[in-house]
Amino acid sequence: MRIHEFENGVKVFDSQLLNDQRTRYARRNVHEEDEEDVFVEAIMSLPSEAVFVNIGTAIGYYPLLAKRLKNDVSIFCFEPLPRHLEFFHDNIELNGFEKSDFKIYDLAIATQSARVSLIDNSYGSFIAEKSEIADSGSSPAINVEAIPLSDIFKRIGESQIDLVQMDIQGHEAPVLAAYFSSSNRSGHSIGSFLIGTHGESIHRECRNLLRENGYMLVVDAAQSMNQPDGIIYCKSEKATFS
Repeated sequence: MRIHEFENGVKVFDSQLLNDQRTRYARRNVHEEDEEDVFVEAIMSLPSEAVFVNIGTAIGYYPLLAKRLKNDVSIFCFEPLPRHLEFFHDNIELNGFEKSDFKIYDLAIATQSARVSLIDNSYGSFIAEKSEIADSGSSPAINVEAIPLSDIFKRIGESQIDLVQMDIQGHEAPVLAAYFSSSNRSGHSIGSFLIGTHGESIHRECRNLLRENGYMLVVDAAQSMNQPDGIIYCKSEKATFS
């Protein structure tokens, strides 16, 4: 099988990629040209034995890159789409890692604990309301388990998360709002967020929520030049890492 190797050394099977991704990679051979350098900075600024939570893992590009950059980081991955989970497991082996190097959960992150409908739209898969299911055309919907962001601490057995990276196709603002309003996060903390935002209004909502809850914006780009998502990278004012 053909293998695609990115400029940072991460490898995936070419059959897992879409044509528009291959076109992007021909310009700069990384998954997301604008987010790549932000992600590297975020990972490299983490303390030793940091906790990194990746939400919307897809085929595993960012967790694999994190492990290459900082081997001692504890990596927790949340991906509800079965096909992408299978691809991620294949890519772990392809990159010479052990499955035990990553803690993987077949869960979506939403505003509450529930069974939800996930529209299977490959890398653009998203949690849908009934009206969105009707409008999704030929894209199938599958039922998956979802939990709120505040429940992640209990799932992974950690009280401090150093970095949460989140790409959840338009639900990032409601998920953040539910997290910050939850009474279930007492004694828990998230040191930094790296969020892919989908639209200027969502970006603005996320920015406001983060500022109101004590996060300093490091990168605030509602639109990026070379990829479809906006980018927010922020650190808690209480964070102790650089």
